[in-house]
Amino acid sequence: MWILVLAALLMFFLGFAVHRLGWHFLISGYNTMNQERKARVDIKSVARLIGIMAYGIGVIFLLIAAIEVLRLNIPLEPLFIALLLFVVVTLWRAQKYDGNIFDESGRLRPGGKKRLIPLAIVSVLLLTVIPGLMFWFSQPTEVTLTESALVIEGAYGQTVPYDDMTAVTLTSFPGVERRQNGSATSSRLTGNFRTIYKEDVLLFINRDVAPVIRIDWSGKPIYLNLETEQATRALYEEVVNR
Repeated sequence: MWILVLAALLMFFLGFAVHRLGWHFLISGYNTMNQERKARVDIKSVARLIGIMAYGIGVIFLLIAAIEVLRLNIPLEPLFIALLLFVVVTLWRAQKYDGNIFDESGRLRPGGKKRLIPLAIVSVLLLTVIPGLMFWFSQPTEVTLTESALVIEGAYGQTVPYDDMTAVTLTSFPGVERRQNGSATSSRLTGNFRTIYKEDVLLFINRDVAPVIRIDWSGKPIYLNLETEQATRALYEEVVNR
């Protein structure tokens, strides 16, 4: 949560620095132009847009932090999608103030399309790869029980041999202090986290389902559950009876 707050404050500062203090050297692309090309850019308009974008990102970060702190049942995914769209639209809008790409009548200059290719590639990646990863991490946990091991499929998947398990308990979800790496959406936690008890664990948790299974083994402790309480309890019974 504090990382989001600090990131928001940083975005507010950068937005103010570019928009109000004239720190135009912070604008990627503009800072590497020669003086002739810089002269064709309406830098005040570009700086205003970049500043607004930075302020907007900061506000979204604070909203996400507030939702996490207040434990509100509000999905975070729409905020991330809105953030991506906001960034992409702002960056494209800023291009119209670049006289190296568009002439005074708003038409593309010769070679203007080539200068837009990097932005087009970045936009496609932002609007496909990141939502794709979010969708992947939001998928239900899939668990397979083989003759010798419990296999957790998907991102951060693990194969846990029964012989390596020292304890399997049905318990409640521990509070999370921070995410080390992984995904935290409105309903799912997947990856490496640290609990409020200062324990590093691997989570495959649907926060909308109350019981969770804790597995202690030779690796990092694992917390997992399935899509329903009944399915989670059934999985627990199967594992302890192995």
